[in-house]
Amino acid sequence: MNFLSEQDNKKMIKKAGEFLEGDFHVIINYSGMPLVNLSSPLLDPTGVSGSANVNRAEKTFAHDIDQMGTVQACRSCVKAVVETINSCTDTEHKPLRTILFRRYIKGDFDLWIYQDLNMSRSKYTRLRKQALLEFAQRSESYSQKYDVKGMMPSFS
Repeated sequence: MNFLSEQDNKKMIKKAGEFLEGDFHVIINYSGMPLVNLSSPLLDPTGVSGSANVNRAEKTFAHDIDQMGTVQACRSCVKAVVETINSCTDTEHKPLRTILFRRYIKGDFDLWIYQDLNMSRSKYTRLRKQALLEFAQRSESYSQKYDVKGMMPSFS
C-alpha cells in the first residue's frame, strides 16, 4: 500500500534532511542538552542551569520564565526527535536508525558510516533516503506525543 506518490516521498525526504541538518541543531543548542545524552532513548534531563537570584526585577523574572518555557519546549522537541529516530528500523539489512543517529546526531561523515556498515556508497545513499522517509513518516505521532507540532515541521 503506497499512501504517497514518489514526488511526495522525495519532498518528505528533503524536508526531513533539512530539518535534521539545520533547525534541529539549533533546537539542541537552545535545549542545553549535551549531545552525549541524545544516544539514550530514555532522555530525562533535570533542571535548568542558571542563577537562582530572587532579587531580580519583575520584568527580568517574566523574561526568565519565558526563556525557561523555550528551553522546555526545545527539550521536548529533542526528545520527540530522538524517540522518532529510536523507533526506526534497525536490522542488519536496514540499519536506518544507525544511519540517522550517526549522520544527524553524532555528525559522522557519510564515508565513515558506510565503511563501518560495510556497504557501498550507493547502497548507503539509498538507505539514508529510506531512513529519512521513515523518520518523516513516524515523526507525526511523536510530535503529537510531546506536543511540539510548532517546532517539528510536518513532513507530508
